[in-house]
Amino acid sequence: MESLTAMLCAFARAWHSMQPNHMVFNDFLAFDFMGRDEYENVSRLILKRFPQESENSVEYFNRKYFLPIVLSRSRFAEDRVKLLARSGKIQYVICGAGVDTFSFRNKDPNVEVFELDLQPTQSYKKNRISELKWSVADNVHFVAVDFSRDSIVERLVANGFDCKKPTVVSILGVSYYLPLSVFAETVRQFSEIASTGISIVFDYLQKGTFSDSVRELRRIVADCGEVMADGYLDREVFEVLERYGFKVDEFLGENALQQRYFLRGNFKAFDSVRLIAALK
Repeated sequence: MESLTAMLCAFARAWHSMQPNHMVFNDFLAFDFMGRDEYENVSRLILKRFPQESENSVEYFNRKYFLPIVLSRSRFAEDRVKLLARSGKIQYVICGAGVDTFSFRNKDPNVEVFELDLQPTQSYKKNRISELKWSVADNVHFVAVDFSRDSIVERLVANGFDCKKPTVVSILGVSYYLPLSVFAETVRQFSEIASTGISIVFDYLQKGTFSDSVRELRRIVADCGEVMADGYLDREVFEVLERYGFKVDEFLGENALQQRYFLRGNFKAFDSVRLIAALK
């Protein structure tokens, strides 16, 4: 089963998909994957567990704390995958795939998908797929990985990964819980997949930010039984990327995120969140 914060993110995508406007990102399978019972359970949990929210509503909670982060990073990663796939066959590696639905929303045969996650999480997902009677395409691979023990490269290659094909790796919603040294090790492992032709996409929280929204997000995560790490300084992230041969292709801070994704609609980019795409 997924962590509570992961379910809150999935709930936010499902909630947004049922709104009349999907300007940023429409995960139209999120609600189906959750199922009505689970969706309603999470909705009740939000109202019960976080009654101190000023408007005490699911919409307020989603718009303020989860959607600005979840929508922008999903759109950012998938736009890069779609762009690269226009030039031919590519591979898309989703780290901590959880309840991500890209494998079933994607209709481009040029994109081969590798979902990486812990065995229990993948078992939960496969059971849910079976319940829904969804078909798993031949170009989708579920790769069970213990990120703290296994070699990511070895597990990928054992499951059909081609080191010579252009590849996009998304590491979304992960760094918030990892010290920089652990995140750097993840980058190092992916730097070994291929000498060139790999793009990594990830998000992180800027270290040392103490705005009200950041403090509240930390509190919400703590109330879910999880602990956010301290975040990273931008220069630290750039140094890690350079150390392992990556060059920053895109860097989006709060202002850039606001301009790209949230000029219209009732959204505001979450302060201190960064999105990066880096190439090797």
